Amino acid sequence: MNIVRPFPARIVCQEWAGRAVVAMTESLDETSDNVVRIPIDPAAYDESAAAIYVYRQRNGDASHTGVVCEVAMQAFVGGRIRGHEAVYARRVEALVRHHATTTAPPALITLLHHAGPAFTRTIDATCRTPPILDFAGPGGFQQTVWRAAKGSATSAVVEELAAADHYIADGHHRVAAALEEWRLGGKPADASLLCVMHPIDDLRLSAFHRRVTGPVAPADLIELLTPDFQVRAAPEPPAPTLGTFGMYVGGGWFDVRYQGRRGDGPSGLDVALLEERVLKRLDRLPPGPAYTVEITPPRTSVDALAQRCDADRGALFTLAPPPPEALTRLVDAGEVMPPKTTYFEPKPCAGIFLRP
Repeated sequence: MNIVRPFPARIVCQEWAGRAVVAMTESLDETSDNVVRIPIDPAAYDESAAAIYVYRQRNGDASHTGVVCEVAMQAFVGGRIRGHEAVYARRVEALVRHHATTTAPPALITLLHHAGPAFTRTIDATCRTPPILDFAGPGGFQQTVWRAAKGSATSAVVEELAAADHYIADGHHRVAAALEEWRLGGKPADASLLCVMHPIDDLRLSAFHRRVTGPVAPADLIELLTPDFQVRAAPEPPAPTLGTFGMYVGGGWFDVRYQGRRGDGPSGLDVALLEERVLKRLDRLPPGPAYTVEITPPRTSVDALAQRCDADRGALFTLAPPPPEALTRLVDAGEVMPPKTTYFEPKPCAGIFLRP
């Protein structure tokens, strides 16, 4: 059985797209709350025979294009599709319960791979044809969909994708929930997930920052850092790079550079260094309160986070995301990153594709 294959779909009609298509969020079901409340009107979708689709999201000069297809559940347990982040068991359990009670449109799983020639040729050729769907979607992204023509070219890209290794960029918890549902259902051989496959460098990658609720004494925090880090005042928010953090505390910015030896694997990641060398040692600060560490959504502006620190005299650490090659190297070695280490954008919209 081919692990990647075309799928019969119901595609949202152009005139319904603005109402039926919604953005992804960080909510429990990882789709907009509106999804659960919007009834799926049969008139909103057109039936389509089995095919693969080219899906592009464009905002200004930024364009991100992938191939939407069906991927066998077996691929997620056979090592051909690998995740890079650990998952929270309670959230997986909550998603399983949610999926059992909702008729919300499925959210695509986003996968990354090293694109081959058939993939590139198929996208280039398909995007020169008239799209079947083109509309202004959530977040200012133009959503465009093409149905790839049947024939040898489509067969070639399906075979190429089936032979490639893939990495989960977005949807770790949804994949874990689907695997649990698959197990509970007796592991049917034909079970699959809808996925959008992008080249490894096609999406924007950012990091989750960490904010410590106040009050935090700036001098005490800097003293806590100095054995392992070089701390320098900065006139403006520094741009974090690998091995450095930005830190905001006491109304000022600092450039923080790690001076020790970086370990291999997950322990050498900036987020792990920050956790082990700083955040886990906060209880050493006088008078030793129970500090709360907030993992902040990447879409929250640094200025807004700094304002929160001004309000409660807290501290903020800004991080750079690990490069894609570090991600794939770690995954290929059988390791995973801590939860909420990376954030890929743009996320695929929900409601464009349904399966019969």
